[in-house]
Amino acid sequence: MRRSRVLLSILALLVVAGVLGWRYQSQIIGRAAEWYLTWQASREANENDVTHRRSVVTTVNRQLLMPPPPDAWVPELYEVITLVARRVAVGEMSFAWMAHLYTSYQRDLALERPGGTPRRSFDEVRAQIDRYVEFYAIQKRPDVKGVTMDDLLGTGDDVITLEEIEEAERTGREIDLRTRGAH
Repeated sequence: MRRSRVLLSILALLVVAGVLGWRYQSQIIGRAAEWYLTWQASREANENDVTHRRSVVTTVNRQLLMPPPPDAWVPELYEVITLVARRVAVGEMSFAWMAHLYTSYQRDLALERPGGTPRRSFDEVRAQIDRYVEFYAIQKRPDVKGVTMDDLLGTGDDVITLEEIEEAERTGREIDLRTRGAH
């Protein structure tokens, strides 16, 4: 009898944790991203290495159609990414605003400190991001839910199934990628 109560309690606890985890998945994803990026930065800083940070920053620059930055800028730009990751994940900031803040920060870095020195501390980078957010009055839109597991796994509304593609091919219809409907 006692054993079944314990199992039932554990099951109830798991269900509640699962529901809360699903409900607050954007916040969990944001905190996990922030933790991971911070952990990677501190690990590399201890080894005096920027390999992972350079890879992340170069990837972001490539996605924004920008050339890779000089190595002297990498730690600071990586901190910008770390500081906006949680905000983007929870929907406080859109990807478009993140791109604008990132490119603005990089532009200002090129103009004010082309050699990357003196390097700003993490708190100074955070203060600059906060100034950008305040200046542009960036606020969470009420209709934005944030990043979800569906977004990360690619199983959201933006997925076109093989059946939809085959049906469109069979009937001669084009798939409108803006609305996902065949017409």
